[in-house]
Amino acid sequence: MNRLKELRKENNILQKDIAKYLNIKQNSYSQYENNMRDLPTAIIKKISNYYKVNIDYILYLTDIKKLYPKSKVNSANFNRLKEVREDRDLYQKDVAKVLNIAQTCYSTYETGLCDISTTNLKKLAIYYNLSIDYLLYLTDERIPFKRK
Repeated sequence: MNRLKELRKENNILQKDIAKYLNIKQNSYSQYENNMRDLPTAIIKKISNYYKVNIDYILYLTDIKKLYPKSKVNSANFNRLKEVREDRDLYQKDVAKVLNIAQTCYSTYETGLCDISTTNLKKLAIYYNLSIDYLLYLTDERIPFKRK
């Protein structure tokens, strides 16, 4: 079962209710829940906040639900992708190769010009061995909960 559906059912929430909270149509939410559409990062952040679970849990990287401690960094940055890449002395083309995308596409992820897909975010979290919450500035904890 999809974790979104699992969380919704555990909390006795209807699709229309979570869709209203997310300010989207019920049909759009249904598509996320049925893996017909990739979740935008803004939506997955709201879902994580709503259910009080970490994003790694939602995306099946861990079975631990609890939230990471909140980030003390009040950053206007969209994500930590550039910072993490540079910490590892990698070029954008190196990371783009890992994701099997063009370097120019990856560049738009780093600058926040384009929303990174949760699929690619998940790949990067695994590649860097970091939590998605860390990559999105939701926590300062670099080490993810135990991976599956």
